[in-house]
Amino acid sequence: MRRPTLKDVAEATGYSVSTVSRALAGSPQISEPTRRRVGAVARRLGYQADPIGALLRTPRPRVLGLLCRLDQELHVVYRDHLLAQAEAHGLRLVTESVGPLRGAGEAIDNLLRLRCQTLIIIDPATVAQAEPALLEGAVTIGQQRPVAASDLVTSDNSEGMAQLVDHLRGLGHRRAVYIDSTPGVSADARRRAFQEAAGRAGLAFHIVPGGADVDSGLAALTPLLDRAGLLRPAPGREPCTAVVCYNDQCAQGVIIAALRAGLRPGADLSVAGVDNSRLAASAAFDLTSIDRSPADVARLAVELAGARVESEAREPVSRTVGTALVPRSSTGPARR
Repeated sequence: MRRPTLKDVAEATGYSVSTVSRALAGSPQISEPTRRRVGAVARRLGYQADPIGALLRTPRPRVLGLLCRLDQELHVVYRDHLLAQAEAHGLRLVTESVGPLRGAGEAIDNLLRLRCQTLIIIDPATVAQAEPALLEGAVTIGQQRPVAASDLVTSDNSEGMAQLVDHLRGLGHRRAVYIDSTPGVSADARRRAFQEAAGRAGLAFHIVPGGADVDSGLAALTPLLDRAGLLRPAPGREPCTAVVCYNDQCAQGVIIAALRAGLRPGADLSVAGVDNSRLAASAAFDLTSIDRSPADVARLAVELAGARVESEAREPVSRTVGTALVPRSSTGPARR
């Protein structure tokens, strides 16, 4: 069956194609009765607008492009909030996920072909291999701009991390493990925030390599559970009783490893993450975590991107959002 076109709606209403097009777009140049009649006929015929065609025709498409990694749960949460904010601001958001099968250059090229006027980047590492000139005028959610001529929305790791360390000290923990992520700006910022907070609070700690996914947390904790490991040291040495992880996905791997070893999170071993993800808040994990205020981050990012859509020529802007601890049952009194 042939798909109805604007011409079919025009013939059925007796109006010109241009009048029908403006009426369906809600143009104030077309009277309300005409818009209602054209809309009713279009629905009766089953006409559906071609959004790609409309984007290619309009002189100011008001489209934002999002570059992220959808294998990271925090990126998914940001994406959902960004979509809601874009819609509230009368903007469209097109998403490209970068990963092993999709390079940043290909993703950016596709967004530009779809006439995205401003890019929003979640984590500068996402576009590490991209041509810098393509990133000028972008809005980055992360700890550092990928290029100087771009806006930045960042979360203050120090607030939430200080609250987490104080929380652990209040529960009687004296020694902890921090499981790091792969080297990068985000990993450096979180590790530094933990080190500074632990130093101020008098919490002794060991940093061990890890990663940003469940398997990394599982792999990082397993050797620490061996006899003479940090969690089960030789007689006369005090064990680490808490584990702080780079993010919630890593912490989930730690919890699985602990459970396999017969340790109860929150009772035998305290475990905490960062991001306050949906899984962290689930009854299955009930994970103590640092909330990064993703709704506020998304609101600021879309506001900055929308301003660039309206006026590209301006100086780069920085905005900072606070973080806060959300305690749950995965952390409890230190076991002696």
